[in-house]
Amino acid sequence: MTKTLSTLKKHPARQTPMMRQYMELKEQTPDCILFFRMGDFYEMFFEDAQVASKALSISLTSRDKGQPDPIPMCGVPHRTLDSYLAKMVEAGFKVAVCDQVEDPKSAKGLVRREITRVVSPGMFTDPEHLPARDNLFLAALCLSAGKAGLACLDLSSGEFRATAVEAGPPLNDELARLEPAELILAESQMEHPGLSQLSNQAAALPRTSYTGKPPTPNQAREILGQRLPMELEDAPKEALAAAAMAWGTVLATQRRQPEHVEELELYQVETHLILDASARRNLEIFRSLAGKGRKGSLLHSVDRTSSPMGGRLLREWLGFPLTDQKRIEARQQAVDELVGSHISGQVLKELLAELPDMPRLVGRAGLGQATPRDLAALRDGLLALPELGAELCKLGSPIFAKQKEQILGLDELAETLRKTLTENPPISLADGGVIAPGVDPDLDEQRSFSTQGKDWIASLQAKLKTETGIPSLKVGFNRVFGYYIEVTKTHLNKVPEDFIRKQTLAASERYITPELKEWESKVLGAEEKALELEKTLFLKLRREVADHSRPLMACSRALAVVDVLASLAELALSKDWQRPVLKEDGPLEIKAGRHPVVEDMLPEGEFVPNDIHLDDQEQQVMIITGPNMAGKSTILRQTALIVLLAQTGSFVPAESARIPVTDRIFTRVGAMDDLAGGLSTFMVEMTETSRILKQATSRSLVILDEVGRGTSTYDGLSIAWAVAEHLHNLDQKGVKTLFATHYHELTDLAGECPRVKNYNVAAKEYQGGIVFLRKLKPGGVSRSYGLQVAKLAGLPQNVLERAQDILNGLEKNGHSVKPAHQDNKTKKQLPLFETALHPVLRSLKELETDNLTPVQALTILDEMKRAVS
Repeated sequence: MTKTLSTLKKHPARQTPMMRQYMELKEQTPDCILFFRMGDFYEMFFEDAQVASKALSISLTSRDKGQPDPIPMCGVPHRTLDSYLAKMVEAGFKVAVCDQVEDPKSAKGLVRREITRVVSPGMFTDPEHLPARDNLFLAALCLSAGKAGLACLDLSSGEFRATAVEAGPPLNDELARLEPAELILAESQMEHPGLSQLSNQAAALPRTSYTGKPPTPNQAREILGQRLPMELEDAPKEALAAAAMAWGTVLATQRRQPEHVEELELYQVETHLILDASARRNLEIFRSLAGKGRKGSLLHSVDRTSSPMGGRLLREWLGFPLTDQKRIEARQQAVDELVGSHISGQVLKELLAELPDMPRLVGRAGLGQATPRDLAALRDGLLALPELGAELCKLGSPIFAKQKEQILGLDELAETLRKTLTENPPISLADGGVIAPGVDPDLDEQRSFSTQGKDWIASLQAKLKTETGIPSLKVGFNRVFGYYIEVTKTHLNKVPEDFIRKQTLAASERYITPELKEWESKVLGAEEKALELEKTLFLKLRREVADHSRPLMACSRALAVVDVLASLAELALSKDWQRPVLKEDGPLEIKAGRHPVVEDMLPEGEFVPNDIHLDDQEQQVMIITGPNMAGKSTILRQTALIVLLAQTGSFVPAESARIPVTDRIFTRVGAMDDLAGGLSTFMVEMTETSRILKQATSRSLVILDEVGRGTSTYDGLSIAWAVAEHLHNLDQKGVKTLFATHYHELTDLAGECPRVKNYNVAAKEYQGGIVFLRKLKPGGVSRSYGLQVAKLAGLPQNVLERAQDILNGLEKNGHSVKPAHQDNKTKKQLPLFETALHPVLRSLKELETDNLTPVQALTILDEMKRAVS
C-alpha cells in the first residue's frame, strides 16, 4: 500500500464516502490498476495514478491540493476505455474495471460500484486491439513429479484445450507452440523446482497467481462443471488441474459465466506431428528469421483465408499437423474437390469474405460487452448463411456435409436480430436508434412524443421570427441549458417581455420561455424513457445471443474449416501445387519439390526445383555438399515444409510427392547463441543435436545443416561423422536424414554405411567467379568455393589475393602458412595447426641406418609394427 493511501487511512476526516468505497474495491484487487468510474471518466488514485499516467502519457493531477499529502489522480474518458486498456495491457499491467452499477439519478446517497471485470495480457477481448489472425491464450500450468498439465483458453474466441506433457523440453515446446500471453501458476508452486527448466520466453511471461494449491481431480471437476465433457472426467490429473485453474481464473476475473467458451478439449501431443521450438523457428513457420514478423514465414505465404476466424484456424492446422492418415486424406479430398470445381471454391470464398469475425462477436456477447453494431454484424453474418449452405450442398466430400450441418439451424436467431435491430445501429447504446420500429409499442409511443415535441420546437423558430420581426432568431440546444432562443445584440430591442434571459454571449443573448421549457420537458422525458426501453430490449437481445453461444460457436468453427479448405484449394490452383500421396510408412519421394516461401520471392519460373528420395533400404541418409549460397539449406527446409504441409491436409509445391506419415520433424539449422541462457553458439548446436539423437525414431525426418562448425575442424568433423553414423544405425532401422555439410571428408561415410548416399548442389566456376546451378546431383564434391563466394560478398581484393596464397600453401604443404611479410633471413614455415609427431615416425627419423645390421633392422621393424598395432 502506498504512503499516501496509508496516510489517508490514518486521517478518517479525509475519508469521504467515495474514497472509502475506492479503498474497499482496491483491496479486492491489490495486483491491479483500478479504473474507478466517476461520471463520464474512469479515475485512478494514489500509486495507480502515478503508474497509469506514465504508461498512458496522460496528465497527473491531485485531489485535496491544499492538504500536506494531496492524493495523486488521473483519468480517461469512458467512451475511449478500450484503447486505454489496450495500452495498459501492452505495457504488461492488469487492470480492474470498476463500473457504476446503478443509475446515479435514482441512487440514494453514494452510487453503488462494483468491479465488473479484470483485463490482463491474457484476458483482453476488444476486437479493435486484438491481432485478428492470432489467438490470445491465457495458459495455466500445473507441475508434478516429472509431468506438467498445461491448459490454454482464448477468452476472445472461446477456444479451450488442455494436455499433459513431460516437464522440461517437451513442456517448453508446447508453450512455444501455443505462444500464450499470460501464465497462471498456483501460489504453492511459485517456487517449484520445475520452473527452473522453463525456457527464457516462458519464464518471462506475465504471471497470475491462483490461490492456494492446484485443484484435486474432484475439485477440478466441480470448478469446470459443464465445461468438462463426461468422457474427459478421467483425464490426467495434471491436465484437469490446469484446465480448472484457467477456467476458475476466468470466472473470478470476469464476474460472470462466459457462455461462449467451448467444452474442454483434451489433446495428446503424440497425436500430432511434433516440431520443437527450434524446428518451428528454423523452418520459419510463423515468423521469419530475418524480420521476426509474419511476412516471410510459411504462414504468410500460404494464407489465402477470407476471414480472421479462418486465418486463426489455418495457423492452428500448421501448428498441429495430423498423424492420422484418414483425417489427413479427408481434408485432402475436400481440397481436391474444390480444386476440381474452381467455381464453387471461388463462390465460397466470396461469401466467406463478407462474414464478420463471428467467434469474437459471440464472445463479446457472452461477456456482456457486445455493442449494438456488434450484434448487427452478427445478424448480417447469420443472414448470409443460407446461401453459403446452398453452395456446400453442391459438394460431396464428407467434411463439407459435416460443416453444413453446423452452419444451418440458426435461422430463428437471425430473424430475431433482423426484426429487432435497426439497419445501421450506432456503436453506443446511449446514442439511441438501436431498436427497430414496431418491436415494442411503449418505445414507439415515447419516440412519437419525442418526434412531436421536436417538430413543435422546430416550428417555434419560424413562428417567433414572424411574431418578433427578428430574422436572425434561432432555437438551439445544448446539454447544459437544454433548448434556448438566441437573439443577436442588434435586435435586443425587439425581444418580447415574456422571454427570460438565460445566458449572455459576446454577440448574442440566449432566452427561454415557459412554453419552450414545457415542451423541452416532454421531449427530453420521452427521449430518456425511450433510451431506457431501448437499453432493456437490447440487453435482452444480447442475452438471447449469449444463450445461443454453443450452436453459434459450432457454426463459427465450421465456417473457419470451410474457409481454410477453400484457401488451400485456391493456393493449389494459383501455385500449381499437387496432391501428395500419404502412406503409413515407406519411402519419402518428392519430384520437383519447391520451397513455398522462397519461390514466392523470386520472379516466376526462376526457382529451380529438386527431387528428394529417402527410404529405409538403400538411401536413408543423404550427405549434401556444395558451396555456400548454392541452395543446400533451401533444399533441406523445403523437404521438411512439404512434409508438414502434406500432414495438414494441404497440396504441396511439387510435381508429385509420396509422403510417409511422419511423427516428428527435427532441424539443426543455422548458427544462434543464447546469451540470456549462458549458452554459446556451439553449445546451442550440441544441445539441439543431442535432443535429436535422443528423440528421433524411424518415423522421423531429420534435417541437419553444418553440424560441428562451431568448434575446431577436427572436433567438428568427428562430431558430424558420429552423428550421421548414429542416425544411420538408429535402433537398427535408421532415420530419414538430410545432412548438409562442408566437411568433404564426410562423403567417405558412404563407403562405410550402406544407406548413406552422397549428393551435391551443382555450381560452376566462370571467369574467376562462380555460377550457382541450384540443382541437386548425385556424388560429393571436394571444394566449397569459399573464395568465390567471398568475392561475391564484396571482400577487398587484397584480402582475396592473400586468401588465395594461403589456400595454395595449405593445399601444397598441409598445415602450414607462409607469413605475408618476411625477409629472406628469417623465412620459415609457420604451423597453422600444431601436430604431434607419432613416436614411430620420431624413432624412424632418429634412426642411423648406416650402422644397422640386418638382424637389428628386422628387430626394430618388428618393434615398430607392434607399436603401430
